[in-house]
Amino acid sequence: MAILLENALVVTLERREPVLEGQQILVQDGVIAEIGNRVRTGRRIEKRIDCSGKIVMPGLVNGHSHLTEILQRSMRDNVRMESWRGYRARTEEMARLTPREIEAGAKLACAEMLKHGITAVVDHFSTRPGLSVAKMRAILAAFDKTGIRGVLAASLRDQDFLKVIASPRGRSSARKEESWREEVLEVLAHVRESSGTSAIMLGPSSPQNCSDALLREVAEMAERYDLGIHTHLLETRLQRWASSKIYGRSLPEHLKKLGFLSNRLSAAHCVWLDEKGMDLMAAAGASAVHNPASNLKLGSGVAPVIKMKKRGVNVALGTDGGDTSDTYSVFDQMRLAAFLSRLTAEESEEWLTALDALRMGTINGANAVPAWRGKTGRIKKGYRADLVILKPQLRFYPLNNIIHQLVFCEGGGSVDTVLVDGEIVVQGGCLTRVDERTIIKQVEPIGKKMNRFYNRIRSRPDPEQATVRKLYQRAFEDGRRSQSF
Repeated sequence: MAILLENALVVTLERREPVLEGQQILVQDGVIAEIGNRVRTGRRIEKRIDCSGKIVMPGLVNGHSHLTEILQRSMRDNVRMESWRGYRARTEEMARLTPREIEAGAKLACAEMLKHGITAVVDHFSTRPGLSVAKMRAILAAFDKTGIRGVLAASLRDQDFLKVIASPRGRSSARKEESWREEVLEVLAHVRESSGTSAIMLGPSSPQNCSDALLREVAEMAERYDLGIHTHLLETRLQRWASSKIYGRSLPEHLKKLGFLSNRLSAAHCVWLDEKGMDLMAAAGASAVHNPASNLKLGSGVAPVIKMKKRGVNVALGTDGGDTSDTYSVFDQMRLAAFLSRLTAEESEEWLTALDALRMGTINGANAVPAWRGKTGRIKKGYRADLVILKPQLRFYPLNNIIHQLVFCEGGGSVDTVLVDGEIVVQGGCLTRVDERTIIKQVEPIGKKMNRFYNRIRSRPDPEQATVRKLYQRAFEDGRRSQSF
C-alpha cells in the first residue's frame, strides 16, 4: 500500500536540521520510500494524509517494559524494589494467570502505548509460576492484534539473589529449569516463520538472579541464533553491594569475564553503574535503558545518564511496568530524564537537552535492539514507516520551539495518527485493529482478581521484608565505612 503524507512539519532528529517544514513523506510497503518538499510517487497513492497544522515525528520506542504488570497497576506505594518484587511475584503465583488473561493485559498495555505514540516495545516478560509456550504466544498475539512492533524478552532465572547474599557462604545452588531452551526456540521458530513485526530476545531477569552457567548459555545462544539480550542491571544500591559480595568484583567486570557484555545487550536501569562499568559497557557496545519514573517511585536512585552518555554508552528510555511508573508513556520518561539531569551535573551545558531526550526515546531505543537497529527510530529514506502524527492541543501553544515542547509540554494527548510498519493503527485518536472498550471489559475482572489476592497477601507478615531491611542496613553501613577511609 502506498500512503502519502503531505504538508508535514517533520521532526527529523538530525542535529543540523531537527525540524523541516512543508514536507511530503511517501510510504510504500511499510518503508519510507521518499521524503522531501515534493517527492516522486511512481505508483498510485491509495491514501493521502493531509498533515497541515500537525507534527510528524518518529514513533517512540519503549526499551524496557513489563506489559502484564498493568494487571497490578498502582497497587503498591512506599516499598523498595526488592520488597515490591516479592509482592508482585506472590500475587501472580496466587492468580495463576491463563494465556487468555495474559493476552488481555498485554493488549491493554499495547493499546495505551500506541495511543501515546509508542510504536515499538521490549516486553521483559515474566510470569509466575513459570514460562510456557502458550504464555509467550499470548504476548505475541497481543503484539499482532494491536499492531505494535514488539520484542518478547522471556525472563530467565535459576536462583534468588536475596537467598544467595543472605546465605553464610554467599552462594546457593542453582535451580534446574531445563525446559526454557526448547520453549524459547519453539517460539523463535514461530516468529521467524511469520511475516509480522515481532521479534525475540533472551531476557535473563538480572545477572545476580542467574547462575554463571545460565549467563554463559544465554550469551552463547544469542550468538548462535543472532538474538539480542535484555536484562536488569544494578537497579538498586543493594544489588551493587550484593554483587561485590557474591563475585568479589564489580558486576560489569564479572559479566565481561563471562563473555556476557556485547552489542547484543540492553540493560535496564543501570542506576548504580560506576565509571569503570560504564567504560566496559561502552567498549562492548552495550546499551543502557533509563527508567526514570520507576527508579523514582521505588526509591532506587537517579541513573548517571550524563556520565554514561559522555563515555559513549547508548542510552535509551523505558517505562517499566504498570506498578512501578504506573503509565506506559515515553513522553513522561523523556521529560523526567531531561529534568533529572539537572540534579546530577553542576554545569548547565552538560544537562540533557530536549533533543537529547527525544533521541533517547526514539533512535537510541531502536539502536538498543539488534532487530530494530538501523531499521526504525527515525524518519529517513529506507527506514520502516513507524510514524506518529500529532495534532497539537492547548498545552502546545504558542508553538515556539517544537523539540522543546514535545519533551516539556506533551504527554501523549496530542497523538492523532500512528503508523507501524506503514499500517495505520491509530486514526483520529482511536485504535483501528482492536476495540478499546472490549479490552477494558476483558481486563476489569482480571484486575479485581489480582487486587483480591494482593489484599490477602498484604494482610499477612511479609516473609522477605525483614531480610531486605537487614541487607540494606548492611549495605548502608559498609558504604559509610568505605567513605570514612
